[in-house]
Amino acid sequence: MKKLFLAVIGMYISILAAFSQTSPKADSAYKSRKLTFEEANLVSSYYKQDGNNAAVTGGIGSQKLTDISNTIDLKLSKYDKRNRKHTFIGEFGIDHYTSASSDQIDPKTISSASSADTRFYPSLGWSMENENK
Repeated sequence: MKKLFLAVIGMYISILAAFSQTSPKADSAYKSRKLTFEEANLVSSYYKQDGNNAAVTGGIGSQKLTDISNTIDLKLSKYDKRNRKHTFIGEFGIDHYTSASSDQIDPKTISSASSADTRFYPSLGWSMENENK
């Protein structure tokens, strides 16, 4: 009796599974409205130069120069109720520049011949795209 009862329950569950909902198709018109991660980029650079042809001193003197920079880009997207794609882009960069002679090239600045500058540059962007048109 127990074997027959378990067999009936097993057939009932398999029939329910056969008529249950199927997963959505890949080519469905529905787009998720959650903020989704699309892309991240890390860009780095390093430049070093040595020489004895400084522009400030008329071609005589040190020309040592170093430039190090890093940038991180993040790209996120979201679809609205009208099925338009909103893309949010955030960028943060930092670079450090040292030079033995280039600081006195600009006559508007009064400083020594050696220079070291650090620069931060954040950036935010937003774009909207209607993929149907």
